[in-house]
Amino acid sequence: MYRVIHQLKERNFNRAITKSEKAVLDYLEAHFKQIPKWTVIKIARESYTSQATINRTAKLLGFKGFSELKYAIKEDVDLLTSETQKHIRNTEYMLSRINFSQVDAFVKHVYQHRKKLLIFGLGASNVSAQYMARQLLYFGIPAIVVSELQMLNQFKSYTLLILSSSGETQRCLQMLENAKRANMFVLSITKKDSTISAESSLSFVHDVAVDKMDGISREQQLHMILMINDVINRLKLNYFHHDATSG
Repeated sequence: MYRVIHQLKERNFNRAITKSEKAVLDYLEAHFKQIPKWTVIKIARESYTSQATINRTAKLLGFKGFSELKYAIKEDVDLLTSETQKHIRNTEYMLSRINFSQVDAFVKHVYQHRKKLLIFGLGASNVSAQYMARQLLYFGIPAIVVSELQMLNQFKSYTLLILSSSGETQRCLQMLENAKRANMFVLSITKKDSTISAESSLSFVHDVAVDKMDGISREQQLHMILMINDVINRLKLNYFHHDATSG
């Protein structure tokens, strides 16, 4: 748990702060990662304050003095660095498990059928479906997010895009089966070698592990959002670039 950084950003103290204390707080926030390496003399000089003001500010933040504050900042920096690196490694792993070579044909079909596009996703994938529909609206693509099997009856000439992280969700499989029975073209953003991938007309796939026994892993959507963002970015680059720059 962070001990200092949130206080520097929020600054919800039980008394008003002085101008010199604000200068110290501003300096600590602006040079947060370097503070553990620096002396109180250097900080006082560069923030145009005094050592007494710095110690008073440390007490304002809940510490006995600058030495204790400096140690707490070091703990925050170590935690911040480890958390950031963890998220970077996680994102890099997911990117490495996405088959971006498939996306151009996928994007081309989305563009060609942009006036007749349905999107379907369940649970966390429904949130991703709503996100994708919102992003498509910025291009004037009125994609419709559907939630019930019966809705397909009114849109048989449309393309159906299924979002499913696992590619094996039963209701998604039922939706795919109904769409194929209605001779609809089915796109999917889903897992490699899954049933939905195999049965779709065109699929954009990932190979991120999904642990069926782990609710957090099952519901994680970062890789799906990365894939959706790539579709949106390629639409903009390949088909809407001139529209975006001409206005």
